[in-house]
Amino acid sequence: MGEFLDHPHIRGARVTKIPIILLGFGHVGQALARLIEQKDGFATSGKVLTLVAVFDRGGIVAEGELSCNELVRTETQKGTLAEYPVLGKPGLTVAEVLANHPGAILVDATPTDPETGEPGLSLVRDAIERGHSVVMASKGPLVASFEDLMKLARARGTRLGFSAAVGIPLPSLETVLVGLHGCTLRGFRGLFNETSNRILRAMEAGVSYDDAIEEAHKAGVLETDPRLDLEGWDTAFKVLILARSFWDPKASYDPSSIKGITEISAEEVAEATKRGQRIRLLGGADVSSSGDIEIRVEPVRLEVDDPLYVLEAGEKGAVFDTDLMGRLVIRSGKAGPFATAAAIVKDILNIVDHPPHLAV
Repeated sequence: MGEFLDHPHIRGARVTKIPIILLGFGHVGQALARLIEQKDGFATSGKVLTLVAVFDRGGIVAEGELSCNELVRTETQKGTLAEYPVLGKPGLTVAEVLANHPGAILVDATPTDPETGEPGLSLVRDAIERGHSVVMASKGPLVASFEDLMKLARARGTRLGFSAAVGIPLPSLETVLVGLHGCTLRGFRGLFNETSNRILRAMEAGVSYDDAIEEAHKAGVLETDPRLDLEGWDTAFKVLILARSFWDPKASYDPSSIKGITEISAEEVAEATKRGQRIRLLGGADVSSSGDIEIRVEPVRLEVDDPLYVLEAGEKGAVFDTDLMGRLVIRSGKAGPFATAAAIVKDILNIVDHPPHLAV
C-alpha cells in the first residue's frame, strides 16, 4: 500500500503517496499548490499529497512529478502551464490523465455555472464513473446535480468531499454530520458570505454603497459576477448544499426567498447603527416535522445579544438548532484562498482515512 520515502519528517516510515489531479489554477488552485509545497505534501500525516497533473484555465496540463513552486511561477510569469519546463503538455485531456492515474483524487477548483454545473460537472461525473474520488471547491456541480452525483458515487464506490464549497473555514458539515450525530437538526442560520457583509460594514462607517462595492472589487473579493455576492445567490447556494447534505438531496429553494443587499439604503444602515443593531446578510434553513424544507437568504437586523452580532471583519459564523443539544454556535477566523485550500486537503485526507461516504 505504501512505500518507504527518504523524508526528514518520516525517514524510514511507510507512507502512502496520494496522487492529485487539479482542475483550475486560479487563487484557490495556486494556494493548494503552495500549501502542499510548504507542508511537504503533509507527509507527517502518513500520506504524501502529490500533484501529478494540473489544468489551468486554458485547458493546458502539466503532468509528471511537479514542483508546486514552479507551477505557480510558470502561471504567474507565463500565463499558462503550457510553458511549464519540459512537462507542459497542451492538448492532453482530463480523461487521458484520469486513465493514466487510476488511483488519483480529482480536485475541482474551477469557476462553474450553478445552473448547468459546467464545465466542472461533466469532468467530475466522468471521474466518478472511472472510479475516482472527488473533492470539490466549486459549488456549481453540487447545485446543479447534487443527488445524481451522490447516487453515482455510491454506485461506483467512490467518495466525495466538498467542505470547501460551503463557507470555509466554518466546519458546518462536520459539526452536523459528526458532532451532532444522533440529534435532530431543526434548523440553522449563518453568515456564509463575507463580501456582502464587508460592504455592509463599510456602509456602517459612512461609505456609500457604490464606493463599498468598488473597494471590494479592488480588494479582489467580489465575485466575477457581482450578483452572486450582492443578490444573495452565493449564500443561497451554500445553504442549499448544506440542506441537501443534512436533510434531503432533493432540497430546493423558492427564488423569491432569496434577497440580497441591493435594496439596503445608507439611511437604513445608519438607523440600525443608531439603535445598536448590525444589518448582516444571513442564510438559513428550517425543516418541519413533515420534512418540508424552507431556505431563505435576507438582510437581518442583529441585536447585540445575537451570537452572530459579534462577528468581526473576515469572520463567518453559524447557529444550529437541535432537539437534544439545544443551540450550537460556531465561529471561524478569516477565510481566503489558503483556508479553502486547507479544506481541500482535509477532505483529501478524510477520503483516504475514513469510511463515511461524505468526506467530512
